[in-house]
Amino acid sequence: MSEFNLIDEDWIPCIGGERPEYGIRDTLLRAHELRDVCDDSPLVTVALHRLLLAILYRVHRGPKDFNAWRKLYASGAFDSDKVTRYLNQWRSRFDLAASTYPFLQMAQLETRKAVSVTRLATECASGNNATLFDHCGDDTEVDWPRARTARALIACQSFALGFGRSGDARIGGKNETLPYSSDAIALRGMNIWLQGSNLFETLTINLAPVDDDSLPPWEMDDPHEYRDKLKGKERKTVASWGVVDRLTWQSRLIRLIPNDGAFSRMYFTQGRSADKSLGDPMKVYRTSKEEGISPLSLSSSKAAWRDAHSILTIPSARSNERRPECFNLVARIRSTGTAQPNKQYLVNVLGLASAPNKAGKFLLWRHERMPVPAPLLADTNLIERLGALLQIAEQVAMELNNRVRRIAKLYLAPDAESSGGRQPDREETSRVADTLDPRPAYWARLEEHFFELLENLPKDWDAQHNTWKPDDQQAATKAWREHVKSEAQRAIEESVRWLGTTARAIRALARVRTDFNDGDLDPQPQQPAKANRKSKGDKKK
Repeated sequence: MSEFNLIDEDWIPCIGGERPEYGIRDTLLRAHELRDVCDDSPLVTVALHRLLLAILYRVHRGPKDFNAWRKLYASGAFDSDKVTRYLNQWRSRFDLAASTYPFLQMAQLETRKAVSVTRLATECASGNNATLFDHCGDDTEVDWPRARTARALIACQSFALGFGRSGDARIGGKNETLPYSSDAIALRGMNIWLQGSNLFETLTINLAPVDDDSLPPWEMDDPHEYRDKLKGKERKTVASWGVVDRLTWQSRLIRLIPNDGAFSRMYFTQGRSADKSLGDPMKVYRTSKEEGISPLSLSSSKAAWRDAHSILTIPSARSNERRPECFNLVARIRSTGTAQPNKQYLVNVLGLASAPNKAGKFLLWRHERMPVPAPLLADTNLIERLGALLQIAEQVAMELNNRVRRIAKLYLAPDAESSGGRQPDREETSRVADTLDPRPAYWARLEEHFFELLENLPKDWDAQHNTWKPDDQQAATKAWREHVKSEAQRAIEESVRWLGTTARAIRALARVRTDFNDGDLDPQPQQPAKANRKSKGDKKK
């Protein structure tokens, strides 16, 4: 098969250029002219960002400190000589079909059976992947162009799903039994990066300074030295040894089989288990009772913006929690006057959401973008206020649920709240309440208002006096509270129309309030806990 070198060939989907795809060299050298890197698959999009960042870390041997980063940022474009010199040095290692060092593959790999290249794509129903978007399988015959295969290969190394038997492999002429497959490095938790006004700024503000000497696979004589191995029945793994190592992690051993200028099948098996410890610059790490410190994950039941407070929170110096390094970099940029203090960025949040208590069953992927001004990435006062305002919305959502369940109860049994009245069947009440549920519409409509809140909340803060403005001048806070009340009322009034206009429906609705006032937004007083045990001296009844 002829060479397909990722440095020169067009394969990275870019927005804002004169052609839809570029090679690695042109993507970096024209980054100041391009708007963004974006693929139809969100997983490919984040995997490409991770790859480009890893290359830049090696091109610049850093930046190792903030001063080096600031010089790079001020240049406005990546240095052509540095980028070209580095890529030329390792050019032979970026060939997708090379015989000795094929890019992100293992040339000496053979497995009992070759599988379809559709196994590379999480959206394809292949291997352990759920049937989300298509009905491909391991035996499906396809002919993927080399550019598409390259993108899927990189995404697979970041997002391959575990929970499957790897089987035996022949590596370098020797038979080997491999451990069960495990999750890829970026699979669990949200992947977060900031987007600037062009691709150069996007890559630079995510290139947080770090003193890191770890190597990518293409610079190693044995790029699979640290793959998982079995010692008896025990899996032996190797932890991460740096940021570049994490960004270019080889979660799977793969060898693509060329097919007349395309790819149809490949050898595919377990590579290197994900290092779940702190250290991925794109992750949010938070503490939970169940898992300790772990990456913050997307929920299948709510949009990522509802977790904005957890995403943005600045951990204390004594905490082991972390937030994406790009946030910390922007905070420092702002404090040193390197960029406009109120510059607005887009926060990209991407990830897969699994079914509750079923880590191996993914229900959806999501790529969300939130417009966030720099002060909200740097000021604890603004972040905590944002959290309080989100909590108001959550409280009203709970009140919506309570009211709808009461309406359902009264609709099924009009005398349910009377002394000795008949109580409706609980399951039937739940079915009616779930049918009426106004919360999906409520949350969907609040999203637009939330983005307005993000943009305008810094204006409620009096920076000169380092305090909040008087209540009547906090326009963003006031507007959010009004939107929460109006959208809640609108949602419940629309949902209960399903009950119709029968006398029974009218009586049920007349007894439950559908409007919302300021009192509904204030924290509700907690009821004192009931004593579980009688105090000494209490008499039994």
